[in-house]
Amino acid sequence: MIISPPILKMPQGNASDEQWLASLMPFSSRGGFPIASRMAWHGGQHIEHTDTGAHGEPVRTIADGTVVYKRTPSPDADKKPLAYQGETDNGCVVIKHNTEIGEGPDGQIEYYSIYMHLKEVFVKNKQPVNRKDSLGSVGSCNGKNAIHLEIICDDANLKKIVGRSSGKLDISTDGRDKIVYGDMHFYLPPGTPFYASIASPQAPSGSGAPVHTSSVPLFVTMRFERGQCLLTTRQEDPQQEGLYIELDQALTNSDDKYEYNLYSKATSLGDAFHIAPSAAYELLRFGRVINTENETPIAAGAVPHWHKVNYPGGQGWVDLNAVGIKKFSDADFPHWSGWSLIDDDPTPDSQCNSPTLEKWIVGHSGKKLTADALTAALGDTKIQSRLARAICKFPTEWEKGQIDTRYDWLKKKSDVLDEPMTEELYADFKTYVEALSFWEEAGLELNSNHWHVHPRLWFEHFRKCMWLSASELALTYPRYPFYQKSGDKYKPLKGNTFKVSKKNAERNLSPYHKQLNLCIRKYLVNNPLRASHFLAQCMTETAQWRDLPKYPAMMEWGFGKYNPANPMTKYYTCFYGRGIMQLTWAGNYGAYGKYKRIPNHNGAYTERMPSTASRITTSSTHALSGPDKAGSIKYTTWHPRYDPDIIATDPFYACDSGGHYWTSKQFGQLVNINRRCDDGNSPSVVHAVNILVNGGWNGYFDRQAYFKYIHNILSDLICNKDEIEVSTPKGFVIASLEKPE
Repeated sequence: MIISPPILKMPQGNASDEQWLASLMPFSSRGGFPIASRMAWHGGQHIEHTDTGAHGEPVRTIADGTVVYKRTPSPDADKKPLAYQGETDNGCVVIKHNTEIGEGPDGQIEYYSIYMHLKEVFVKNKQPVNRKDSLGSVGSCNGKNAIHLEIICDDANLKKIVGRSSGKLDISTDGRDKIVYGDMHFYLPPGTPFYASIASPQAPSGSGAPVHTSSVPLFVTMRFERGQCLLTTRQEDPQQEGLYIELDQALTNSDDKYEYNLYSKATSLGDAFHIAPSAAYELLRFGRVINTENETPIAAGAVPHWHKVNYPGGQGWVDLNAVGIKKFSDADFPHWSGWSLIDDDPTPDSQCNSPTLEKWIVGHSGKKLTADALTAALGDTKIQSRLARAICKFPTEWEKGQIDTRYDWLKKKSDVLDEPMTEELYADFKTYVEALSFWEEAGLELNSNHWHVHPRLWFEHFRKCMWLSASELALTYPRYPFYQKSGDKYKPLKGNTFKVSKKNAERNLSPYHKQLNLCIRKYLVNNPLRASHFLAQCMTETAQWRDLPKYPAMMEWGFGKYNPANPMTKYYTCFYGRGIMQLTWAGNYGAYGKYKRIPNHNGAYTERMPSTASRITTSSTHALSGPDKAGSIKYTTWHPRYDPDIIATDPFYACDSGGHYWTSKQFGQLVNINRRCDDGNSPSVVHAVNILVNGGWNGYFDRQAYFKYIHNILSDLICNKDEIEVSTPKGFVIASLEKPE
């Protein structure tokens, strides 16, 4: 899923994603979610427009989708019935989104976004739209410059999105393993031991006796962030059931580059316990092996996963793979992170009569819920934060034929409604709601009683999910992927011969869709910046993901045949480039085989070069790498190890070998290309990544152009040009920004 807020302004300074979203979409006591004044259900969030310039930011599509309803705004926003409590625009757009959040049918989800109070509408009904497309301009809502945004879905999709239909997360078993993203979470049952120290990360137990044994359930969250590993511990608030509090500040692993060093840590752990380092990598990355199709599971208690965390009253080392500890991810919407499913309102009207939410608002005071108490609660930031993570089921407020059913309660005095509406006031209100309603007109494939999610929290949550749908992945393939030098610049070839359609892009990428996503997720290439660098390199290394009659996909053209233009072919021969990062040299193949513990090969090795006997035999020797500074080369016998051909022909190995190369690449005293990616999006950073992947010159300008294009697709930057000139450390390239169509 690729997603972004409807108003895009670039963050200032080093603001985190959460801080950026909060600045764009702050909580408010008015127009908040899921409750508004008078304890009325409110299905979305009001987002105020704060631009002071003459040309404000337009309202943009939050994700790829199709317009299923649009209403042209009335010119009478400043007149009744729309001007019920001030000028109000009724321009409206509804977009249906189909995307993916993980593997299999449960990873394919559908939801709708509703944009209300638009002053102008720029899209047409049934129009396909891409994320960041302009769909309208901000109008007025009750005299304020603002829009109303909703995120809604049905029961079936709610279950796929959250992983359950009701209640808390089941902590008796591990969470989902086909849908995994964001932070990792661990349930530590009472009786979990904590130690003052450990001898090493491979130690089977802590040093000495435990310094603490837990007496209450604890929940640890593990987050990887720009090289660091952050650990947060929560426990249920003893004063308030269902509310979870953090124990002190998050702890940073003593290795402040823990994330960048995952490969070396996994290798040490794998060697110590005689398991595949690749499986150990998953243990350290996800808290468990999740890709059981391609990895051997690691039983709880078999291999340690040590971290220093907070416990009530102190800090200590805990084995997060100990027996009894359960593992989850953000994809499970853990209740200890604040997520709740609310479906306990027994009434069909629009007044919130949820006992759960009423309890949150009044607490344990035993007092009645009054108008004053409600006003105070809706202005309380802690309560706002808790309410924002409530995913609630209630009827839409936009159904014209049900207005009386929804709102008749406004004419009756209650604890939260001191002054009910008179018939005259209600009549004015009703005509106002009628002017905004659209449900019957839209004819959505959705029951009018459905689930609502706080828009800002939806963005915050799913921006951690970089699983790309087939359609989203195809958009990372530029319409014009081929470049040649023209004068003093490299430029895209724009003839029809070189033009790529979206259908062809999807066809080229289809065999690798699932496995590429697994790779991006496992090796933490899981944010727009890192993914842009990674996929730009893949575009060149895979020859634009093409599978041609004479040149099979994922294989170096020529199959390692000696080529004077590439002198190294003389040495690497049959260990030519394969996979998404074109793994080359017997040494690199050997390192990957050891990392994966790929079984030995039986029979003859595959030979692709025409009219050539197999170059790998039981006694043949092969160069581990190129000549050193003295010109000497080390050779090795390859047999009986695996057939190198599988790195190209098996989509999993083709992609995973690229992730392994990316995360294990050494440069100087450092390791992991993600480290370079985190330096930014400038041509100099792309230059550095180019050198690490392929020495720097091969396809240099293509890679620069691909990065610029893909980053424009995956990031929140706005560029409305078809092409842009990029000044690189080696010259200029005109990067095409046109999408396949």
